[in-house]
Amino acid sequence: MNKYEVIIIDDESLAIDVITHYIKRFPEFNIAETFTNSVEAFKYLNENTVDLVFTDIAMPQLSGTELVKLTKNKTQFVMATSYADYAIESFELNVIDYLLKPVSFERFSKTIERFKSNKKVIINNENSSAKPSFYIKEGDEFVKVLVEDIDYIEGMKDYAKIVCGKNYYLALKTLKSIEEKLSPFGFIRIHKSFIIPLKRISQYNSKCVLINTHEIPVGNNYRNYLKKYLEENKL
Repeated sequence: MNKYEVIIIDDESLAIDVITHYIKRFPEFNIAETFTNSVEAFKYLNENTVDLVFTDIAMPQLSGTELVKLTKNKTQFVMATSYADYAIESFELNVIDYLLKPVSFERFSKTIERFKSNKKVIINNENSSAKPSFYIKEGDEFVKVLVEDIDYIEGMKDYAKIVCGKNYYLALKTLKSIEEKLSPFGFIRIHKSFIIPLKRISQYNSKCVLINTHEIPVGNNYRNYLKKYLEENKL
């Protein structure tokens, strides 16, 4: 069994204890170190091989988001915080997941599965020059869809409509399952019925975003996240 090396960074010892307790339930993960000082953690990351980092965001000296930006190796990050406002910024940094404290074990387990799935994607991409893609079953055939071609995904009862320019495909999948699969590639939900790639947004107002010629509605529960992302990326 391959072992994944993990470190935990948080200025609260209790938070470290919770994550430590959860990780120990997964035998393929080894906790290499824990840190209450993010600067010391950064030094450790530069000198050691680490597969996964659980880090708080709001910390003195070096924040979790600054730590992600400064780390140049292939280490993957999970952000943990008590504040929901950091979600868009975190996913724009291509972190594996964003956990709101207090973290339940059920929610933590989903993060672990997301990490392992993303690890497979990275390994497959390293072993192939092919662009990220997946297959959709249409009748008796399987159609290959490139992730970079997706404009948006709309939930339609038991199906998801995946729109790629003038073409679209229907997948017998829930939006939740698709969101988990595509989140490593910068996709987020902006409405209970819509998932979009953040980098494809060309215009935005309080009610909708524009991707190519498509107007996608923005739900009330997702508006603040999206607005924060766009504010941070304006001139």
